[in-house]
This record gives sequence, structure tokens and C-alpha cells, in this order.
Amino acid sequence: MVADMSSDIFSRPMDFLLLTLYMRGAKNLGPAGATLVIVNPSSLGKTGRNLSFHLGLYYFHKENSLYNTPAVFPIYVCLLTLRWLKSTRRM
Repeated sequence: MVADMSSDIFSRPMDFLLLTLYMRGAKNLGPAGATLVIVNPSSLGKTGRNLSFHLGLYYFHKENSLYNTPAVFPIYVCLLTLRWLKSTRRM
């Protein structure tokens, strides 16, 4: 199962074990261009299609998400947002 949950990230607890792929855009997390992807590693490489290597998530997983040089600014802004969310979390 694949879910695009761009609108409801951080709005409620999620059971990520139910999903094969969870994807969300930058809205509420960081600047445009930042994307959060959570994928079940056991599903990687099982598309049944012959994809170019740069389109397959298997290679990003294999290289610890560092297949290409990451965009540092969006990652930093996401870090600041996550730190802020953690500091305002009600116990």
C-alpha cells in the first residue's frame, strides 16, 4: 500500500508497518523541494518494471540515502522544524 499523506503529517500517530511506501511533500515540514519518504526495505526492487537506476528507491537505500549530494538547506530547515515540534510537544 502506498500513501501520499502531505496534508496530515504530524497530525496523528501513524502505524508505518501498514504501508509499503509513505511519501509527503514539503508542506508543513520544510521549504519547497523537501520530500519525506519512508519505505519498507523488503519491497525495494520489486516493481516488476525495468526502471532506470536513478528512479529506483533500491539504490538510494543501498547508498544510505546519499546516492546524490543532498540539498543541505532543505534538510537544515526540516531539522529546525522538527526540533521546534519536539520542543512544543505536550507530554
